[in-house]
Amino acid sequence: MKHFLLTLLILVSVKTISFGQELAIIQDTVKNYQIGVPVGWKYGVPADKSLDLIAFRQKQSEEDVPRENFNINILHRDETSLDATYSEFLKSIGTVEGFTIIEQGDTVINDRKYKYLIESHKNKYSKEDMHNYVLFTNKDGAILILTIVTTSPNFETYRTLFDKIAGSLHF
Repeated sequence: MKHFLLTLLILVSVKTISFGQELAIIQDTVKNYQIGVPVGWKYGVPADKSLDLIAFRQKQSEEDVPRENFNINILHRDETSLDATYSEFLKSIGTVEGFTIIEQGDTVINDRKYKYLIESHKNKYSKEDMHNYVLFTNKDGAILILTIVTTSPNFETYRTLFDKIAGSLHF
């Protein structure tokens, strides 16, 4: 029994180190959102301002090739219907090579309704299979798109962390 408890404690500790990662909450008071960024990840706004925020995992060792990242994009449209803007969004991203919807639906995060989508596609530069976890909402014509990305083989490993990041979103 003592060995079983010790093994269980080690497994829980390893899982906590991997997925119990703390989030540093950042807030954009101009665009009116806040989100948690895993401690140790770098984040900022690209110089060309093509995104409102980008965050990416840092190397853990020389052999590590980080692919995990997320970005927030806020667009302004006259359309205020979540269903209509989400439908347009699906049409626009559905042309990517290898695009396949794995899961989609509705969810509520911090009292706001979101459409969510998990999709796979081929990265046009590296040709790697990728998974995107996307949250999409429309607030009076301000459309927020949170896209969390990793390689397809790594998706299940990072899913818990991605859920935690998504759950920290306020808009």
